[in-house]
Amino acid sequence: MARLVNVRLDEQYLRKAAKLRAEGVALSDLVREAIDTKYDQVIRCRRNSDDAGAVLARIFEQWPDPPDLEPVQYNVHERKEARAAILKKLRSRKR
Repeated sequence: MARLVNVRLDEQYLRKAAKLRAEGVALSDLVREAIDTKYDQVIRCRRNSDDAGAVLARIFEQWPDPPDLEPVQYNVHERKEARAAILKKLRSRKR
């Protein structure tokens, strides 16, 4: 069942809407297309954020670590160890 939706438009939007109608654009089609586009963006974004593991897997698959990369010498899950290693690396680059 179709429903009528009323939208308040200021003068600027009214002028644009009138010009679009004069050019043969059906405003109802325009609104439907805008809703479809925004809906697809929102739903796709939500799906991607819900599946962070899959996103990370694709990133690592697309850009793997180089084979000659040395393993890190600290536990990346320990905040203090990671902080110390990062600060050490930053200090060594300044010189």
